[in-house]
Amino acid sequence: MIKHKHNRSGILPKLGTLCLALIIAVGAMGVGYAAWIDYVHVTGTVTTGDWEVDLGGTIGFWGAWDNHDTFTQTQIEEWLCNIDSCSGWLYATCIDDMEEVFDNCSGPDRQARFLGHYMATRLDGESGRLGLTVVHDFSGYDPANYLGLGGSGTLAEIFDAIEAKYGTSPTNSQFNLMKDICDKLNNLVI
Repeated sequence: MIKHKHNRSGILPKLGTLCLALIIAVGAMGVGYAAWIDYVHVTGTVTTGDWEVDLGGTIGFWGAWDNHDTFTQTQIEEWLCNIDSCSGWLYATCIDDMEEVFDNCSGPDRQARFLGHYMATRLDGESGRLGLTVVHDFSGYDPANYLGLGGSGTLAEIFDAIEAKYGTSPTNSQFNLMKDICDKLNNLVI
């Protein structure tokens, strides 16, 4: 009987290489799986500012207050009393007064047209539809700085500037300028 010698030296390196390849493959799969299911947890504090969302409200919106259930008559009349108490321009303490201002603002009288738009803007401010602290750029509508605000200001500053013009006998073009600014505010253009 002839015995054959087995060459074991050739099998071990191949088996070792195969094991090493399997270990590397399993390790790579583990890294890939970990990356695939990995979650990132972020801990911290986020500080937000106070947001005032402008909704605006035109003469048409306020004139048709009873066609929508946005505000009650009591709320509107409370706002009208607030406006009446701090405005030289506006004289409205009830819905009928408000509607009269709106009815008179469609004619050729520049002051009456201004008053209608100003009433709507004041109601926007009282109701919170326009934020009193939001800055509005109206420089394109007041190039000569008639309101004295340099072309921008908060709604509260715009109200103060318009009220400062009461009793100064504005011209038709100045009434038109104030009307245009109020109209642009009501329509959320500025």
